[in-house]
Amino acid sequence: MAFAEKRGQYWRARYKRVDGTWASAPYGDDGKRFETKQAAIDYGEEQEADIRRNLWRDPRAGDITLTDWVNRWFPAQHLEETTLEGYRWHIEVHILPYFGDHQLRLLNALDIAAWELALSRPNAAGERVCGPTSAASARTLLHTILSDAVGAGLIPANPAVRQRNRGRKAGRSRARGPEEIWASPLEALLIAERASLLSGRDDEFIHIMTIAYTGMRWAETIGLARQYFRLSNIRVEQQVYEHKGRWVKKSPKDDSYRTIHLPPFLADLLSRQLQHHPGGACACKGPIGCGGGQYVFLPEDGTHERRSNFGRRRFRPAVDGRHADAKDRPGYPVLADLADAPWPGRVRRSWPAAVAGEEFTPPIQKGFWRFDIDQHHVVSWLPIRRGLKVHGLRHGHKVWLDELGVPAVASEERLGHELPGIAGTYSHTSPAMVRQITDGLQRLAEESFRERAKICGGQSPVRVLDDLLEPFRKIVPGDHLPNLSHSPVSDLRPRPKKVV
Repeated sequence: MAFAEKRGQYWRARYKRVDGTWASAPYGDDGKRFETKQAAIDYGEEQEADIRRNLWRDPRAGDITLTDWVNRWFPAQHLEETTLEGYRWHIEVHILPYFGDHQLRLLNALDIAAWELALSRPNAAGERVCGPTSAASARTLLHTILSDAVGAGLIPANPAVRQRNRGRKAGRSRARGPEEIWASPLEALLIAERASLLSGRDDEFIHIMTIAYTGMRWAETIGLARQYFRLSNIRVEQQVYEHKGRWVKKSPKDDSYRTIHLPPFLADLLSRQLQHHPGGACACKGPIGCGGGQYVFLPEDGTHERRSNFGRRRFRPAVDGRHADAKDRPGYPVLADLADAPWPGRVRRSWPAAVAGEEFTPPIQKGFWRFDIDQHHVVSWLPIRRGLKVHGLRHGHKVWLDELGVPAVASEERLGHELPGIAGTYSHTSPAMVRQITDGLQRLAEESFRERAKICGGQSPVRVLDDLLEPFRKIVPGDHLPNLSHSPVSDLRPRPKKVV
């Protein structure tokens, strides 16, 4: 039974814990001392009542440090390897160096808010730990960690909770990150054509068109097994991605198994892809391989395409019109020869970019492509959609479905998302919705073919695209270059010498 002890002019409550030991409390829940004996006794009896109802939280539980709690919390997380790697990085780099030695009960909202700002604010030397997006992600992870500490009864409330409608409102939309850039059907077509010219294969054209017109994730497309292509649809059953230098074959993200119905033109392209590569078995072996399989898309070496390599060698030059260097910065412009192939030309080895205000002379040093004025017509590609990423094609697919008026349940299911709430429970994708999607995407593709056929006679150096354009060359007028196509490098003909 609880009782009170006199301590100077104040009183201290004494009550029995679950394990039979006696606890003492000099303060009430309001943080004030007990000025009367009865107040101390009442508080002690309340604690014992909570113990009997299994509602009591031991104040000593919060004495555990954040490092000790994270060491208990992290092994219990059942997540994707890539997600766990991101968690580990934030914990080791951003969270524990600041709060690792703090007891959980001593963490407070002001210190956490100041820590988040300090991560992204530059110091006197102009350096900062990370950007605002990474700082916000670190705080979100800390919030998750401390929420589980609340659930475990270690602390009464989560100090990492963000207070709503507090702080400076300017720049909040920027803090959430820039809006994802997406591509129109014509832009996706032109990017796929360029990527194919950069690789010298039709495979890149079909690969990019597959992402654009199915909304599949990158890891799902490189993990697309031949057995899961069924003429009119694709069954998403797995993904293949690289983790710590080895290829991993797993179920789709968030177990988003689904069937994606294809517009007729894409079904024909994928059939052509399989016929052109009758085997399709990957060449990756040993402990770093995926375990083997027959896939629709494989690079020249027969292993799997790394997204970073694909982006640097194919996608970024196709989108930006400039090669990306090792640090992912714009490099030399992409050069194409229109005398050797129809527009957008045959890709040649690049030259250094011209400097504004200075006369440009084609380089003749060893290692650069040699230009012959009588044989070549050189142009450089302009950007199509600056900042577009491979994942932006997936965003663009969702925009196209919205423009076609596809119901949310059908579009979200196609992308591998779950429709939240009661709508996700009672809404279903019907055959009519499937026809709406496939017919609408076919119309968008044919319109992009028609627009492409208006450009420079409608011929393409990419064989598979040239076949697609054949029916449209006879029915569309025009022979022009769009602004997003290319620009001449310069007038490279010799200039007459001045007569003195």
